[in-house]
Amino acid sequence: MNGEIVMGQIEGIKNYKVYKMSLTTLSPIFIGSGEKLNKSAYFCYDDEVNVIDEKKLVKLLRSRRGLFEAFMSEASSGNLYLTKFLENNIPNFKNLDIHKYKLISHSNIITTKGKIKTLNDINTFIKSSNGKPYIPGSSIKGFIRTALIASEIRRNKNRYTDFFNTKKTVKDLQGLEDMALSNIFKEVLDKSKFSEKYYNDFKDNPNILFKFLIVSDSDEVSLDELFVGKQHYFTTKTNTVKSLPIFMEFIRPLTTFNFTITIDKSIVDYFDISLISKILTDYFKQYTDIIDCIYEYAKIKSDLDLKDILTLNEEKDKFPPNSFLGGHDGYFTKNILYSLCKFKDDGIEKEKIINLLKAHFFAKHNHYKHDKVISPRTMKLTMYNDKYYNIGVCNIKVEEELC
Repeated sequence: MNGEIVMGQIEGIKNYKVYKMSLTTLSPIFIGSGEKLNKSAYFCYDDEVNVIDEKKLVKLLRSRRGLFEAFMSEASSGNLYLTKFLENNIPNFKNLDIHKYKLISHSNIITTKGKIKTLNDINTFIKSSNGKPYIPGSSIKGFIRTALIASEIRRNKNRYTDFFNTKKTVKDLQGLEDMALSNIFKEVLDKSKFSEKYYNDFKDNPNILFKFLIVSDSDEVSLDELFVGKQHYFTTKTNTVKSLPIFMEFIRPLTTFNFTITIDKSIVDYFDISLISKILTDYFKQYTDIIDCIYEYAKIKSDLDLKDILTLNEEKDKFPPNSFLGGHDGYFTKNILYSLCKFKDDGIEKEKIINLLKAHFFAKHNHYKHDKVISPRTMKLTMYNDKYYNIGVCNIKVEEELC
């Protein structure tokens, strides 16, 4: 049929719009590789973690009589702590050149009064085949997907009234997400032209919408952009910040990655780059409004400024925060429940959102024993240059249209 567009019609770049994008970190971010550095894979001194180069380490050990055998004996016993081993066997071990890369702590987690602390395993940041940190396109695309679903719910709250007014279980969240995706895809189908065959294939599978949107992996950045940080959390139980013995490789604030977004012209009338920019900004504003509302409702009093921890305040004009990426950024940052709440002149309907969160979160985590007002009652943080940050805050923006 004349004028019809078929998804996957890859005859050339003319069927796509391609945009060069940038992603600038505004707080520490963590995207895990699924791997950990145990205590035999690094050594510490001052405020540095030195991740070892195995070949260099073996060469050093074999160059000193009996040292390789002593190392293997401790390693086989499962008690090897490389920092202590080097400290006990090699004078001036701090000057050894056996590292692959270094991680600065920026928050005094390695030494106290000149003494080296014992760190746990360090969760590593995802790296390319070249061993350099990067942002997977799937992480960016996943957040765009969440923001798009949240936007649909906010724009059309009446479609989801029954869900909002009825206590559901955690399992029902998937039903809410599927319902929103179906409604989004109906709009796409109404505004796009597909052959009858493709229309029938698509209509029962709303997730296929995201095959029209291609987000590349980012470029690589230097290992120098990594630092080692510790997991902290703010708890409403005591209105204080506490720490956990969880260590991670974070990307430092004000690190910029470049990537591309490619949009199939089949859906560009609905799902263009300006919509992506808008839904990201709106989602982030929703987050800050919710934090204000919930913590006011819970009557939280703390020296910690809950908005100040979001980002580098002095960079807000240049890089306005509009997205959350990665892990350990907390339940508050990546859920669609808040989008069900109605905004009024005096803020969000506080009791409704608190009760909704209770219905979902209490049952899942047994928080009903402790959470009388708000659930979840913690906010995940880390430290950088002696300042607390909400993990994962970024700015994503369009740099130019490539074609």
